[in-house]
Amino acid sequence: MPDHIDFTRMLLLAVDAWRYGSRDGQQQFDLQQALTTAVDAAGAGAGLEPAAWHRQPAGDGFLDFIADSGAELALVDPFVRELDAWLGRFNHDRLPNARLRLRLAMHHGGAIPAACGYASDGPVHVCRLRDAKPARAALTLVPEANLVQVLSEPIFGSVRQRLTTLSAADFTPVLVDEPEKDFREKAWIRVPGVSTERLSGLAEPEALTIWVAPAAGSDDARAAALASFAAAGIPRPDCVPGTGDAFIVPLSPTVSGDLVLGVWLRHLQEAIGTSGRVAVSVGIAAGRDLGEAHGLATGDEASAVLAGVADAPVVVVVSDDVHRRFVAGSHAGMVYPDSYRRTGTDPESWLRVPGYAMAPHASSARQTKAAAPPAHTAGVVNGPVSNIGSAVIHGSYVNGTVHHSHGTVR
Repeated sequence: MPDHIDFTRMLLLAVDAWRYGSRDGQQQFDLQQALTTAVDAAGAGAGLEPAAWHRQPAGDGFLDFIADSGAELALVDPFVRELDAWLGRFNHDRLPNARLRLRLAMHHGGAIPAACGYASDGPVHVCRLRDAKPARAALTLVPEANLVQVLSEPIFGSVRQRLTTLSAADFTPVLVDEPEKDFREKAWIRVPGVSTERLSGLAEPEALTIWVAPAAGSDDARAAALASFAAAGIPRPDCVPGTGDAFIVPLSPTVSGDLVLGVWLRHLQEAIGTSGRVAVSVGIAAGRDLGEAHGLATGDEASAVLAGVADAPVVVVVSDDVHRRFVAGSHAGMVYPDSYRRTGTDPESWLRVPGYAMAPHASSARQTKAAAPPAHTAGVVNGPVSNIGSAVIHGSYVNGTVHHSHGTVR
């Protein structure tokens, strides 16, 4: 290990030309010239300084290292607008196979000067996004497009915070999954002037990521979780290898957020409560965010309640996104929106202890538990779906008036 490594984090722009290898030598020469001219002109038009960028060529494209981190907003927004306009003028009178079409990926990551350019995770990450199947598919799906723009999650944060003229709704979320290269990351795709509806085929299926974290000394968490999915009528989910008890549950017309957060959690509570050997905290995140689901399941709040509340074998923590989309305002009879409480963490999350009318704190372990719903009767494991007023009840139900914990009629 050297005494000093010149490590830094910088903006990374990866560019690749469409169908470069199918052209003859003269066409490739002309294309390389047009490519560098296009990017430099668009950068200047956006108020950037391409001459100060360190460029690592790759024949049909290149990788630009931009030390000026303040250039991010201009790179994401006006640079792409200028580049799309330049390409539109260049391609106007050209035959389809002679057009210059580009894949652009943008990332903010680590870089270390090395013998052949730069090393570290940043260059690898941005090139994986540029070469991803969804990015290639976008140019095929939209043959008139001049370019496709791919943003990494760190860069997309600027769009999400409304720091550009672009909106988060302008982008399509995709999953770049390359197991053979040990790469699995979320990215965001946009084709200027093309609706997200047209690109909807590129989007990853809506899903929930569930991380089941056993307490110290517990076992059989995976078996209990899998049995609970089956009992709830949910097809066996994808188990994420090498991550412990983590599951990806694709949502569909037959598998809803209500089913997971209501029926499945009830079956998990029953399975763990009767085993006497397992206590678990469960983190549930939107999409396929393993990191967030793990953080929710193993956070201080979940761990404290699991350790401090003796009769709480299951603690559930959901992300703010999951709470907003699938819990708040839900009318499913087994979701219990009123039983969640804010954790006060950053980012925000919500905690529930199944069986409690209000999620207890570790310091107040002897709160009044909610009456448990009646046991399931024979028939379909998750029962029929019944409508009572505005409520949707999974499984058997009891006639009568149902009240929220604060007294209003449910």
